[in-house]
Amino acid sequence: MGNDAGQSHDHGHGHDRDHQNDRGHGHSHTGGDFDWQAMAEQLELDATMVLPMVDEIVAAHTPNVDWANIHHVLDLGCGPGVITCALAVHAPRAQVVGLDTSVPLLGRVRHHAVAADLARRVHAVEADMEAALPALRPMDVVWAGMVLHHPANPAAVLRSVRELLQPGGTLVAVEFAAPPALEPANLSVVASGAWERMEAAAAAQRATRIGHDPVAIDWAGLFASAGFTDITDRTLTVEHSAPLGPAARQWVERHVRRSVEWVEGELRHDDRDALLAFADAPLADDVHVVLERRVLTARRPVH
Repeated sequence: MGNDAGQSHDHGHGHDRDHQNDRGHGHSHTGGDFDWQAMAEQLELDATMVLPMVDEIVAAHTPNVDWANIHHVLDLGCGPGVITCALAVHAPRAQVVGLDTSVPLLGRVRHHAVAADLARRVHAVEADMEAALPALRPMDVVWAGMVLHHPANPAAVLRSVRELLQPGGTLVAVEFAAPPALEPANLSVVASGAWERMEAAAAAQRATRIGHDPVAIDWAGLFASAGFTDITDRTLTVEHSAPLGPAARQWVERHVRRSVEWVEGELRHDDRDALLAFADAPLADDVHVVLERRVLTARRPVH
C-alpha cells in the first residue's frame, strides 16, 4: 500500500517492496538489467490485495476528511498508481498527485489514470521524499503507504509532510504489522511450520537490510515529535476468503516463490522443497489469506 499490499520484502536492495517496493525516496534502480515491468506487475498485484483496506480506511478511519469534497491529495511513494487511482475515485473533486522516484513506475501511474478515465485529475510527479519535496498546493490528505520506514531520518520526512498539509489536513500512513497468514491450519506448509519459518526469515532479512525492525517503530511518538496531533494507531486486516479469486491465487504463488528465493540461505531444505511444491500445485479451494497492516492517521494542527 503506497502502495503495495502483500507482505513484501527487500529482495536484494534494502527496501520492503522487493525491489518492487523500492520507491518514493530516491533509491531508484537504474541498471539496464532491472526488470521494471515485472516489478510494476508485482506491485500492482500487491496493491490489488489491499484495496479493500483502502476502502475501509476512507469509509471508517478518516472521520475528519470529507472525501467527497476535498481538493488536493498526495500519494507519497505511489509506485505504479493503483492506490493513487483508488484515492482519486474516493475523492471525486480532488486533484491527486502520485509522487515517486521511479520514472518507469510513474509511467504506470499515467497508464492507470488514462485507463480509469482519471487522467485530468491524477498527476505523476518525480521527486524524492528524502530531498526537498516539490512545491505543491497545500494538501487535504497525504497518503503514505509502506514508505515511511524507508528514510534514514523519518522524523525529518514527517516534518516535510506536515508542511505539505494545509492546517487541519490529514496524514494517513500504512505500515507493517504481522506477516500474512495462510489458512486453514491443516494446510501442509502451515501445519509443518514451513510457512511460519519462511515469514520469520523474511522479517529478519528485512530488518537487517533496512537497519531496523519496521514493526517496532514508535510511529505515534514520531508523529507527535514532528508536530502532528489527533494521532490514531490501529491494526487492520484484509481477509481474502475461500475460494480465492485469480488475483489472490497468483499473489500466494508469487509470494511463496519470492520469499523462498529471498531467504533461501536461511531456510531448511525440506521447508524450501515443501514451499516450492506448494507453489507449483493448484491451490485447494479452502485456502484463504489474511493480510494485516498498521494504519496511523494524524492531523496538522489548525493553529
